[in-house]
Formats: sequence, structure tokens, C-alpha cells
Amino acid sequence: MNGGMNITATWLATQFPELSNIQPLSRGGQKQVFSASHASDGEVVLKLMHPQQDVARTTRELVAVAQVQAARVPAILDQGTVQSSVGACFWFREQRIHGETVRGVLQRGPFQARQLLQLGLHTLESLVVAEQARIVHRDVKPENIILAPTDDFWLIDFGLARHLGLESLTATANVFGYVTWGYAPPEQCRNIKQEIDARADLFALGVTLYECATGVNPFRNGAANPLEVLKRVENDPLPRLSLQLNASRDFADLVQAMTQKRRDHRPPTSKDAHDWMKDICDQEQM
Repeated sequence: MNGGMNITATWLATQFPELSNIQPLSRGGQKQVFSASHASDGEVVLKLMHPQQDVARTTRELVAVAQVQAARVPAILDQGTVQSSVGACFWFREQRIHGETVRGVLQRGPFQARQLLQLGLHTLESLVVAEQARIVHRDVKPENIILAPTDDFWLIDFGLARHLGLESLTATANVFGYVTWGYAPPEQCRNIKQEIDARADLFALGVTLYECATGVNPFRNGAANPLEVLKRVENDPLPRLSLQLNASRDFADLVQAMTQKRRDHRPPTSKDAHDWMKDICDQEQM
């Protein structure tokens, strides 16, 4: 981690005696992630934030996940601070979801139709609960959805989540917001705070569904830089989908609606999009 910090599984075992089989999962500038077994909670993920990171943003992630009591969002089990060689690290422990990210699945090619519909339905179920809690995930993308061995799709990583009832942590003067280029909608890219709501997540999920159906994200494919991606997001509609489905036309209409440039042209709520997707699944006898 930055700042010379070097968290090891051996050191963690001395700080968290209730954990066993601690193994590193990922490491970056903001946090270090480990898998472990907990005496009562079973298999868990332990996330430690770098002491220099914005604690307010970390707290927002915890608040968001705690309020999104969805069936396929990993639960936060515990949290606290631990003293490291470079300062106090904020940590939290959450339910571990085994499986593969949608990005990993995509590396083998586009999704089959049934799996594609399941992805849309399950993620929209989570987004409905998030919207009810006034939480905008703001980073729906293939890397943040896990396909479990049970064929369930889990929405993870609320690190960029915004609670619409709390003051934004992104400076209003910022020209661009916190985004993953090619998935965020125009209003989020341009940091137009008053327009960022659940429909931003619908846009990102619509792009994800398109990419899973075709294997390509046209906003990102071949783009030289983020500004070119932004230009495409703001000006270029996604090509219309054509799938081997009884409800192919309805699914194409839904993806097209979710990825409209103007938020008032998208489904009004996550529930509206979910009900639309549920009707498509019913037509496919899922």
C-alpha cells in the first residue's frame, strides 16, 4: 500500500485472533483485502483502508451497504480500527461471496440469453432496494457484479455510493465526477449533482447488459482517452441489440431505454426497470 504500509496475513493473525486461514485477495492504493474464516460468521472478507484515505468516504460505503438490505448484496458484519506501523487503519469485515466477476465471465465471450436475463433481474432487484434506501451505487460495472456458483448475481463494492439524504463528498466545482468511464451516464461524468439519482445506476447497468450481450462496450472500445469516451457517452446511442429470445424486442427496448442520454428518458425508477425485466423473464418462462 502507499506510504510504506505492508500488511501481512501473519501480522493480521495477531490483531484478529478470531480469524483463521487469512489470505491476501487484492491490494491497491486505497485498501488491502484479505479472505479469512471467522469463528461464527464463516467465510469473510476483511478490508483495511490506508490511513491516508478519506475516512468519510469509507464510512459512506458502510452506511450504504448497511441500508441496502438486499438478498444479493454482501452484508457488513463488523468494523473498527487497528493500529499499524503507519497509523490507524479503518477496517471492516463483510460476507464473502464466492464466484467470478462478470468481467471474468466476459473474457470467455458474450453471455447466453438466459444468463443475461438473470444478470439483469438480480442486479435490478438490488438496485430497487438501494433506491428505496436513497442510495446510488454510482459504479455498476462488470467488475462489481459477482456470479456465484448458485447462478446468483451479487452487486458488490459500494465504495463510490452516494446517499441522497447526505451532503455530497465530491466538490461541486469539480468538472468531472468520480466515475468509471464508459459506464457512468452524462450527468455523473459532468458532476451535475442535482441530476444524479437511481437512473444513473440504470444507465450503467444498461451498458453492462449490452456489453454482456455482445462482448463489446462501444463507448470504451478503441477510445484513445477518457474525453473520447465522454464524447461517445454524450452523443452516440448504443446500437440496437438483436438476440435469440422470444422477448428479444422487449429486451432491446429496455436496454435502449436504460441507456438514454437524458435521465428523464430512462425508466423513472429502478422498480419500473425491474418490473419490465421481470415481464421479459416471464415471457422466457424463467
